[in-house]
Amino acid sequence: MKRTGPSLLARGALLLVALSALACRGPSTQVKRSVPGDLRASAVVVYPVVFRWETPPWRSVGLSQRLVDVALAEAGDSALFFGPTEVRVYQPDADDAWAASDAVAVLAPYRVRPEAALVLRPRAERRVQAGQRELVDSRGHTVGRGSQEDVLYLGTVEVLHPATRQVVLEVSGEARADPFAEVTDDGADPTPELTVLMESLTREALKALSGTLKPPRAPAPPLATSVAWLPWETLSLEAEGSTRDILDAEVLRHQRLRFANPRLAPAELDALARLPGGLHVREAPPGSKLSPGDEVLSIGGRPAPPQALARTRLGPTPVEARVRQPSGRIVSLSLP
Repeated sequence: MKRTGPSLLARGALLLVALSALACRGPSTQVKRSVPGDLRASAVVVYPVVFRWETPPWRSVGLSQRLVDVALAEAGDSALFFGPTEVRVYQPDADDAWAASDAVAVLAPYRVRPEAALVLRPRAERRVQAGQRELVDSRGHTVGRGSQEDVLYLGTVEVLHPATRQVVLEVSGEARADPFAEVTDDGADPTPELTVLMESLTREALKALSGTLKPPRAPAPPLATSVAWLPWETLSLEAEGSTRDILDAEVLRHQRLRFANPRLAPAELDALARLPGGLHVREAPPGSKLSPGDEVLSIGGRPAPPQALARTRLGPTPVEARVRQPSGRIVSLSLP
């Protein structure tokens, strides 16, 4: 009896299984470290993510802010962190970061010397391999053809010491897109595998800098233990939403809110979508100046991303915050 190989249908199924297995592999990373042993930094400026392919403008800022959130979780008590909505970057690839941005002016009120600051520069690439596959029935007859793309994301997080123009740390890795992944966030994140990769690279970078980061002073007690960021102003959401109809603008609002707060339940996100922009205090320790339900509308007269609240614990002087209480009353508080 003549033996035959697997049918085209079986080979197609094996191919799909193989692709799925590749897509489900976790991101791999490489670390190149050249941090001087005597380097000490008390501030880190996180640049917007540089995409090497065309993406909507909000993606660069939105993904970078997710990296700031990782940094706050890893080292929020060790340094002052500044995010992409707070610093203007004119030339993201320039090694002279102080000339290529207004970061020095942003650092000045915190009395951070230029040589005591680092810049974290994230960038991402996408490689696409396209192909065709045949769809066959149980008898081996072709019943159709379909296109197929294999997408690989390459991510890099550089840590630059602008005072010496040296890259002191580089963490890179890759992650393959999963074409079979179930969409559970209503399209809030168009590239979830890349987001996970960039967060992982940032986490590794902060761990490698654990002996380098030194806070400018001992941190004050936490003002809030859990906050939600409502990014209406800082992501230019109102301007973008004004060009859409009411339904599309509402969907856009929910998508931005979900991407900024990936761990919140849908019911809570629906409630937050009706609130003004700023920081919503979900939990606060006993005795704090902030209470659950408070909305931090601004800090120091500027919009309040999460890192701005975190910096009040390490800053040299108290800062004024406008807070909307659950009753609707707006008060001024001196933080911390």
